[in-house]
Amino acid sequence: MEISLKYGFLGLGMGGCSIASECASIRLNVRNNMNPYSAFLINTNEVDLRKVPDRPNSIKYVLRGYERGAGRDIHIGEEAFLTYKDDIEKKVTDYFADRDFVFVVCGLGGGTGTGSVIQTIRLLHANGFAKRSGLILTLPRDQEGFQVLDNAIQRLQVIAKAIRGLGSILIVDNQKLFTDYLKENSNGSISSFLDHSNRYIAQTLHELNVVTANYNPISGYHFDGSELLKMFQSSGVVTFGKCLIDEHAVDADNQGTYLHKIKQSIESGVLSDGYDFQDATRSAVSMIASHAGAKRMFTLGMVDTVEKQLLSYAPYASERPVATYTDEHTKQLIVYSIFAGLNLPMRIKELVGVIKQYERPKKEDGIFNMLNDYQAKAREEHINLESILSGEHEKPLVKRNANDPFDFN
Repeated sequence: MEISLKYGFLGLGMGGCSIASECASIRLNVRNNMNPYSAFLINTNEVDLRKVPDRPNSIKYVLRGYERGAGRDIHIGEEAFLTYKDDIEKKVTDYFADRDFVFVVCGLGGGTGTGSVIQTIRLLHANGFAKRSGLILTLPRDQEGFQVLDNAIQRLQVIAKAIRGLGSILIVDNQKLFTDYLKENSNGSISSFLDHSNRYIAQTLHELNVVTANYNPISGYHFDGSELLKMFQSSGVVTFGKCLIDEHAVDADNQGTYLHKIKQSIESGVLSDGYDFQDATRSAVSMIASHAGAKRMFTLGMVDTVEKQLLSYAPYASERPVATYTDEHTKQLIVYSIFAGLNLPMRIKELVGVIKQYERPKKEDGIFNMLNDYQAKAREEHINLESILSGEHEKPLVKRNANDPFDFN
């Protein structure tokens, strides 16, 4: 088995390091290039970093002086990174020198990863990685609390402004993945979900890297490694779709047996959804079947149907290849789709709406108002007319102490 691109993964914070490490865990059954991907893992929290398995193709880097973590404070995360920026710059550029493409991986919402992601992008762009680096960003779930959501949106505001000057951005919607996982694993745990998600992300990137290098094209189109690299080099968001259909259920002359499922896989996405595909600058579809299945299914009519569907999704894309392949090990029709150059998904708007729900509505404090309005009745005392007329009863004017919360004068 071969791959098209040598990936590097620069993990930031606990979430980013976990995903990057899982991507580096992928192995090929070959003598050389057995560990095809590399990971460089950066975190403040030393305990969290120790939990990540040691691998021969990974480097761990602890931001000393911040070992207890950033406490979800993005300013501390950024400060910690900048403290070691010069050392990180040298190590990272040397370590990823032979990589075709480097993904900066960050779980948005925490302190270290979210705080350092902007500075990390700047570091890579200043050291020759502008055309071979992109982002993998995970979006928090709705229930993760105000601070996490607020951190994520703060960083997305900055990234959105610079989106056309960056490489591709792969959005991972943890809410989507969690909902899908919950349907099949209602008795699972958060840790099992996170492990599943990390493997899912790693496998998705690896599968695309394998498809473009291993299968035999049977038409004039071949979506190869160079075209995959162009996708990752495109500014904007990149999204993937995957569809599996039993070959015996596909009738090439009846688009109802396959087109609906392909469209559903595109719109649902593998890692996120909610995109306007009309924004796409590049798109592609790769279809794989057994030798017998390919010979039967991949007719001019079927390919034309898929091409027209792709055109309707991405009419302004500069490239829209539909490639067909054979694989002796499959008994299914496997359809991969990829769209690049997209704007941010609707999920971002939903997150902003969730944040607003955390804002407490203003309401009158009835108890405070009652206490404030209460006028104590003075006890009846003997009136000294002489002191009243002389002004001795008047209290001296006291200046309010602004630092005393109980000084109400």
